[in-house]
Amino acid sequence: MTLLYKSLSRRVLLTYAAMKRRITTDAHQILVSPPLKSIDFPDIWTSFSFSDYSPITTLYDTPQTATVIDGRAIAEEITSGITSEVRRMKNSIGNVPGLAVIMVGQGRDSQTYVRKKLGACEEAGIQSKISTLPDNCTEDQVLNALSCFHEDPSIHGILVQLPLPQHLDEGKILNSVQLEKDVDGFHPINMGNLAMWGREPLFLPCTPKGCIELLIRSGVEISGKKAVVIGRSNIVGLPTSLLLQFSAEAPCYCQRCACIY
Repeated sequence: MTLLYKSLSRRVLLTYAAMKRRITTDAHQILVSPPLKSIDFPDIWTSFSFSDYSPITTLYDTPQTATVIDGRAIAEEITSGITSEVRRMKNSIGNVPGLAVIMVGQGRDSQTYVRKKLGACEEAGIQSKISTLPDNCTEDQVLNALSCFHEDPSIHGILVQLPLPQHLDEGKILNSVQLEKDVDGFHPINMGNLAMWGREPLFLPCTPKGCIELLIRSGVEISGKKAVVIGRSNIVGLPTSLLLQFSAEAPCYCQRCACIY
């Protein structure tokens, strides 16, 4: 979350201008892979026998060591820096970054996440607002809440807390978030720019960016490493793999933490 606020504070000065400019082989044989949706991945991976394979031991002849990353200490360091930056911004231009959260329903996990986000905002001096809607709310009610925050000049970033109830079109709602306020980085244009060389999204999904930031601040050399990303979700797995592609060799997907060796 602290990385999200860092991104907010850096972009608050650009918001007003941004709001005014809305995003107005082989020659003889071609092998085509099947669509991802047609691949039947099992929900549970069963064990199999290695009897037909020769054991691979050369990679592990040297004892492997692991380092515990102190995420809490790094988060405190980042938060301290953001707090100073927000204070300087307020003294210079009289404004601070503003974050709005839209939460649908009363899921315990969502309540915990939102409470932590708002608490982190308060700690860093960032203004925050929340719109809470019932589980049975309509799609139009969510879009209306979005519209209100779009028109609020004191709000520079909007988060739609996921997951949403099944009766709501999550894709449509996320696509409706104003591009320059999409601090979750889930808008198709932000995700598309993340996937393309030479492009830069306005915002990066904060959890994948946090993973990379932890590695960098811990002195882990990512370049040239082989990375394994366990999980394929649009929120964490996919953007993490895209970020790693710019630093490591092509990541390998697994069905279900990101390992670099």
